[in-house]
Amino acid sequence: MHQAGRKTFLWSLQAVVALVFTVIVLLISGALIGFNHHQLTALTLRDAEDDFRRINGSVRNEIAGGLRVASSVLDTLSLTIDPNLPLGQLAITLTPVLKDLDRLLPAAMGLFIGRGDGSHILVQTLDGGRPPELGTGPDLEAAVIAYMIVQPTAAGETVEWVAVDKDGRELRRTPALPTDFDPRQRPWYALSQTTESTVLTPPYRFANVPEAGVTLAQRSRQREDVVFGIDMTLASLDRYLDRLRFPPELELIVFDRSGALIAHPHGGSFRQIHQADVTHRLLTIEDLQSPLLTGLFRAFQASKDGQDRSLSFTVDGESYFGRTEPVGEGFDNLMIGIAVPYETMMGPAEQIRYALLLVSAISVIVALLIVLLASRRLALPLRTATDDIRRIMKFEFGHARRSPSHIAEMLELSRAIDTLELALSNFMRYVPTALVRGIIGRRFSSELGGVRQPITVLFSDVAGFTTMAEALDPEQVMSKTSRYFSEIGSELVRSGATIDKYIGDSIMAFWNAPDTREDHVALACLGALRASRHLDRLNEEFLGEGGAPMRTRFGLHTGEAVVGNVGSIDRMNYTALGHTVNMASRFEKLNKRYGTTILVSEDVRNAAGEGFLFRFVDKAIPEGAHAEIAVYELLGADLPDEPSLAAAQERLDSLPAWNEALVFCESENWDKAAEILEELVAKLPNDLLFKVQLQRCRAHLAPTFTE
Repeated sequence: MHQAGRKTFLWSLQAVVALVFTVIVLLISGALIGFNHHQLTALTLRDAEDDFRRINGSVRNEIAGGLRVASSVLDTLSLTIDPNLPLGQLAITLTPVLKDLDRLLPAAMGLFIGRGDGSHILVQTLDGGRPPELGTGPDLEAAVIAYMIVQPTAAGETVEWVAVDKDGRELRRTPALPTDFDPRQRPWYALSQTTESTVLTPPYRFANVPEAGVTLAQRSRQREDVVFGIDMTLASLDRYLDRLRFPPELELIVFDRSGALIAHPHGGSFRQIHQADVTHRLLTIEDLQSPLLTGLFRAFQASKDGQDRSLSFTVDGESYFGRTEPVGEGFDNLMIGIAVPYETMMGPAEQIRYALLLVSAISVIVALLIVLLASRRLALPLRTATDDIRRIMKFEFGHARRSPSHIAEMLELSRAIDTLELALSNFMRYVPTALVRGIIGRRFSSELGGVRQPITVLFSDVAGFTTMAEALDPEQVMSKTSRYFSEIGSELVRSGATIDKYIGDSIMAFWNAPDTREDHVALACLGALRASRHLDRLNEEFLGEGGAPMRTRFGLHTGEAVVGNVGSIDRMNYTALGHTVNMASRFEKLNKRYGTTILVSEDVRNAAGEGFLFRFVDKAIPEGAHAEIAVYELLGADLPDEPSLAAAQERLDSLPAWNEALVFCESENWDKAAEILEELVAKLPNDLLFKVQLQRCRAHLAPTFTE
């Protein structure tokens, strides 16, 4: 029944129908917009991924093609050139080979032969720079090739540098000087001695020119201690990346896993700028001081495995989409990095999305107009039916003939109203009108009595249930609550409880009815403890599943109540009524004030018997009571085969100090009581009871001012 003076807000059917259809239209439109947004984003990202893979494949093919050409040349040289020829003659022999190779493979910078006696000949083009050993001068302007000749002597190795023009004429020769260069100590020599196949060194910075590159080497087929090799720069890879760079906002880079710069569309410029600072190592990404490249590399480092990885990162407030992939083809330590601004990549998709939003907005407006008209037309016959029912409830029979409806449900409703009017008008012929009015006005009710007897009543409630339920779908709330009730209910029933009802997230249960038990108070305490311990395990499962725990508070009281059937012959409810039931509910609510789990009355504590451990909480006046009642917390049961006391051991250990503090409070020695309570709060900061009592002590200790 509605409380007097309380107004209930009512919705008209037209408003409800309009609102429902409006929500449906908005949901459908929103779903379509969201689906299109997702599909456009996915399609754009997929296209970007395909473009990135294409670029990576082009770079890989460029590198692989160069390696195949260089490997074929080395294989031919190892078979056709006599490695025992004098170094000068070998230089003349290798010169035309290098010229031909330069046309096929611009990345090739030099050809060399290293022998087991320590001698070495290098034929090098001067396109990438002039070795500093040659010096400068006008006579070197026509130089296109340089020879590095290392000869072993009794005093050690010596090195000479020779510059020649395009026709092979010698332009300058440096004096033979001591050198520590020994081909046998070079990585490519040691690697070649272990296999008959071509070997490839990791990228490194060349010693005599400001270039980074790699070396391919192969052992001679005619003499095992001789190694043929090709030095290849990565400058051509810079130019190749520059050709692949479209749109201009796209950033391309090849780097190794340590962050060394291998290739970049502007790699040559970077190396010239930083040449003075970096002389004996590869230029690193950090050396470039480029926020974008640094951000890309750090995003790569943050990836889980450093392999194929799509990356998202932000530089100076702008979002970028990137990808890194291994180069492969023998360069397992090298990565290709690609980055593009998110706005550049998503620009076409955004234009389509805005167009779809405009079309959807127009469609929603048109649909809402149609819904308003339809809801008005639909609500009209229902208003008529409502007026008829209201008239019948006032016992005003007889009405004007209604126009027949073409809607089946409306036609059935009209027939039902006619039947209701006929039934009620005839019913009033058999039952006095005043009684009928009283029943319809809900002023009369049937009552069935019960039996007064002692029982123990339990109420439980879940802390924060409303907040938890708001964060879940109704189906999830129903599933989780049913699971909770099943677990806690089984423990209560196992202890002999009769579960009266489930009220939302609360439970009402009682003991000693219908089956009487002399130890019903002890059974109720035991049931509450078992349910609390069982809920601890259940909450651990909830937390493990990523959900919120259902922390439960219990209240227990024992006393007399009326127990029996309430209802009618065909619809009854077995329940308990009385002050005892109300007080159990009040004790449950007091848990929130003291931060406790199971609160019981003094009657429960006195009747529980041996084996149960309690601590005094407070003397409080529960809601609905008129005098102070001692309230205790049930901590555990020291009984065989019952829940362990380990969970409450800290609170049990604190009982002597707590009882001592209460004695000081009773004697109004607030200083000593506060001192003990402060130690308890420091030891058990999560026990709210200590904090509540400490606040009371401090309130008594605070100075009082009178006017």
